[in-house]
Amino acid sequence: SKESLFAKRPPELMKLYEQIVMIVKKFGGYREETVRPDVIFFKTKSTFLAVKVKKDHLDAEFFLDHLEDVPPVSKYLQTSKNRVAHLVPVDNAKDIDRQLINWMKHSYDLVSK
Repeated sequence: SKESLFAKRPPELMKLYEQIVMIVKKFGGYREETVRPDVIFFKTKSTFLAVKVKKDHLDAEFFLDHLEDVPPVSKYLQTSKNRVAHLVPVDNAKDIDRQLINWMKHSYDLVSK
């Protein structure tokens, strides 16, 4: 269950996750899939966002149709001709800024077409 992923983690991580959920709900319909040991996938036709629950932060991973090699992106990987996976660490509420929200929305739109 989702709750078990957060069981031995700081309570702030669950609050950050809930903040991400509130934002994603505004995008439209989706479903969540929890995969052990530490990932929650957000899906429409396919995955548009993965939230990885780490010891002291969350990793938000999403797909864009172009590369964004700028902070706060810590890693990226070209997964296909038109898809680049990006990873952004989320340590506090300030990390869930307009830029990250726009990227998550773009990823949602990309896989929902």
